[in-house]
Amino acid sequence: MDEISPQEAKSTIESLAGSTFEAYLHYPFCEQICTFCHFHKQRISETNSHLAKEKEVIDMLIAELKLNHDIMGEPIKARSLQLGGGTPSLMSNGSLHRLLDSCEKHMILMDGAEIKTEIYPKSYNESQLREKLRLLKSFGFTDLVIDLESGNQTSLDAINRRNSSLDDYLRLIDICMSEGFDSFISALMAGLPYETYDSLYNTVNELSKIKELNVINVFPCIMRDTDIITRKLEKNPTGYNDARTRDRMWIMARTMLHERGFVDGPISYLHRPEIRPEQQSDKFECVNLIGIEPSSFGYLNGKNNEWAGQYFNFCNTKDHAQRIKNGYPAIWRLGRYDNTERARRKVIFGLANVKTENLVDISEHYGVDLDKIYGKTFNALLKLGLIEAIPDEKGIRYTQQGLARLEEITYFLYSDFAKNRCDQLPNYSDPHYESLINQHYAVTMTSKDRKLFEDFEEGMDNHFMWRLGI
Repeated sequence: MDEISPQEAKSTIESLAGSTFEAYLHYPFCEQICTFCHFHKQRISETNSHLAKEKEVIDMLIAELKLNHDIMGEPIKARSLQLGGGTPSLMSNGSLHRLLDSCEKHMILMDGAEIKTEIYPKSYNESQLREKLRLLKSFGFTDLVIDLESGNQTSLDAINRRNSSLDDYLRLIDICMSEGFDSFISALMAGLPYETYDSLYNTVNELSKIKELNVINVFPCIMRDTDIITRKLEKNPTGYNDARTRDRMWIMARTMLHERGFVDGPISYLHRPEIRPEQQSDKFECVNLIGIEPSSFGYLNGKNNEWAGQYFNFCNTKDHAQRIKNGYPAIWRLGRYDNTERARRKVIFGLANVKTENLVDISEHYGVDLDKIYGKTFNALLKLGLIEAIPDEKGIRYTQQGLARLEEITYFLYSDFAKNRCDQLPNYSDPHYESLINQHYAVTMTSKDRKLFEDFEEGMDNHFMWRLGI
């Protein structure tokens, strides 16, 4: 992505009038800063000292909602709405009421929209919590996202979630259910420091008993250069699981959930068969996503399918607020895709959506020759047992081994341009270094490892589509 001007940001939003969006609202405050979180956040105390700052944040959220409404000349047509963070459950009930009133003014929530918010699993003032839950229920929130990450307290302590516990989580679920909520989403990170097979087994077993828990995201604990947890590992590896153990824990957790009736959804989302997380699935179908507040990101499609791109808002409060106050959207960086890049993204996202991606449809829709783009790559992945060809559906999908290596495979599905951008970490001298490094989600690859696969790939035939009967 490259930096864009205020006017470019405005014309981009103007061009989207009449479109529908997944909508995300970001609340930045946290009591603890988790070691793996990239998003814009501010640490606060437990004494409500953030409430003065909170007013500024809510004022800006409302201003940004209104600005998008004004620029498009119509309310934001929301296919879904998620309030995330940060820790949005720290928001005062008065601020939540103001924000939801603004959503009613500046958004049209479409029929059947998923409306979700994140609640951190900790101990709350129960009367205030119940008041918050009633506000959410009366607005129409359909799902509560309560990410546990681990049921092992030592693991939670290691990733700076000392104010959370499995007991807090279970108590919170009970309170939410008593206020009428019956659809929950949670997350686990398999292979965290100090996690054991037994502790992970016990946690997965406990969660799978909650019939109202419809989605469990089982993420592998990945060590990225940009995460605090990686730097802790480098300083003191005691208690850290090695890569093979982390993989095995991830596979074990997924296998347990499969045995308990859960099925695969996008990437690591496992869900009850009758409940597919539509909002998350839509993200992997390149549906418009509009993000409000610093560090929010989105994916945009131009009218009549003539362009597509992905963007990030400014990742700091000062620059973000200045853009909004000047009457321009807070989009900081935007990457526009040509049709080849759009085809690549469709392949990558379709595979990550854990489905068979129809290569014929992609080739025809974007007017590209997938053998030229991916012939050698697909044949290499096929030989390694990481994908399988499905001729009846004219497509490919990941094998179980491929799903376990999804992050690395995705890197090799990028164009050379994207690989080079991912491998080039931001320079310390860049004034935006902190924002750029925090948003660097992609896997990086050493030149030695990259060359190892690319040399193997180069020895492959560049014809793959014939395997699908084409």
